Amino acid sequence: MLRFIHQFHLRFRHTLRSSFRFFIYFVAFFLAALAYWVSENFGAPPLEQVLYHLQFGLDGLVDTDTALIHSFVQTCLVWPIGLALLIVLIDTAIALFLSQNHQHYFLAQMAGKLNLRLLKGTYWVIGHRAPAYMLVAGIIYFSMQFSILAFIHHQFGKDYFSAHYVYPEKIEIQAKAPKNLVLIYVESLENAYRDNALFGQNLLAKLDALGGESFNQYRQAPGTGWTIAGITATQCGLPLKSVSLYDGNGVGENIKSFLPRAVCLGDILHQFGYYNVYMGSDALPFSGKGKFFQDHHYDEVYGREELKGRLSKQQMNYWGLYDDTLLKHAKTKLAQLHAKKKRYSFVLTTIDTHGPDGYYSSTCIKQGVHNFSGIVECTSGNVAEFVQWMKKRGYLKNTQVVIMGDHLAMENPVFEKIDTIKQRHIYNQFISRRPIQKNRDEVLHFDMYPTIIEFLGFEIIGGRLGLGYSAISNNVPAPSDSYEEMEENLLNSSEQYLDLWKPKETP
Repeated sequence: MLRFIHQFHLRFRHTLRSSFRFFIYFVAFFLAALAYWVSENFGAPPLEQVLYHLQFGLDGLVDTDTALIHSFVQTCLVWPIGLALLIVLIDTAIALFLSQNHQHYFLAQMAGKLNLRLLKGTYWVIGHRAPAYMLVAGIIYFSMQFSILAFIHHQFGKDYFSAHYVYPEKIEIQAKAPKNLVLIYVESLENAYRDNALFGQNLLAKLDALGGESFNQYRQAPGTGWTIAGITATQCGLPLKSVSLYDGNGVGENIKSFLPRAVCLGDILHQFGYYNVYMGSDALPFSGKGKFFQDHHYDEVYGREELKGRLSKQQMNYWGLYDDTLLKHAKTKLAQLHAKKKRYSFVLTTIDTHGPDGYYSSTCIKQGVHNFSGIVECTSGNVAEFVQWMKKRGYLKNTQVVIMGDHLAMENPVFEKIDTIKQRHIYNQFISRRPIQKNRDEVLHFDMYPTIIEFLGFEIIGGRLGLGYSAISNNVPAPSDSYEEMEENLLNSSEQYLDLWKPKETP
């Protein structure tokens, strides 16, 4: 009986030990695999971006690219579990042999030829502590990938946001000769695609041929490097970052509204009688995009579910509608808006140039597109054709058009080429019957907020909204803060920033 209890106790100890070591190995491999997977698919996003997306929970995850989800499961779950299990099995065999001289284990004969004392010493120094070594290595690699040190700095650095943010509701805005707005965010579009040396041609030539004005040094600011962040920055003049860590909001569904205290483009245009519409290819729940537009006075909001209608799966990519299908819907909606003869704004977001591989619409396939560079060129042509269609129908007489990338390109098949450019800039073009007069050429996402409003025919007294400085105003001071200071401190913890996320008080 005592022998049975002793054997049971030994087996329980070995099982518990093996389970614990398996868990440590799995965590180590998971951290390393997650960092690798993110790097392969998205480049090097900051931890703030990852945490921001986690805020919106599984609603956003299940509505994203299913191929991306399969890739995540295989790389970040299957491989770490398999490797951890394999190492623990080998480790258990060695441990049992050394502790009990179990000759029936497959390593017994090999070990018998070695010095047993030397083998035990080596195992104690290396094998016994291997899980700890692996966990430390995984944490280091993960920390380097997600800039953990910068994230820690953001929790304790000075409050840059509070010192520079200008509340839009406190600024006087005057309507001079307001016009309609069509604002097109082209996924990951940047000036690098114009480089003949890199691509053998200007892939954006058809867009450039539209003849609008551009800010040639449109830099990506901190907290703006993904789609909803780029949209928020250009329409609200502020960055996006995770808030649940700081104020106890919880995750996902507990965030009931999107920056409810921030005054954004849609809010201002609504005050002046505009009818606001958003249309995008992907699902509205992803990253809180639908909440943003719905909470900031967009009267109609369309995403994948609202637009797909009777489209078959073969007519849609993993994210949603291809750009050519989206633009067909946009033409129909734009014609309806124009026929109502009421002032409107119409915002579009495209998807075909999204990494890591891009998406081949039927229009692009008919043009013989077979690589990512071709997708970029084809997308450029599709958007240009949409604007030309507007011109032919006479819409540009009272409508201003803004075309811009939502952010710089992330990981894609040509990323190694564009990453050779020391200072990359986001593509943008302002199309109007009367050319704009720029007061400078270097702008950030936040500057687009007041710039677009003045481009429509308004005057912003002082030329500032949020963190942005109008780039076409005659009465705006030059930005006084350096980009380097902003990059270092903008994402620091800020009570004033958190206040913008708090629900509005009901009367």
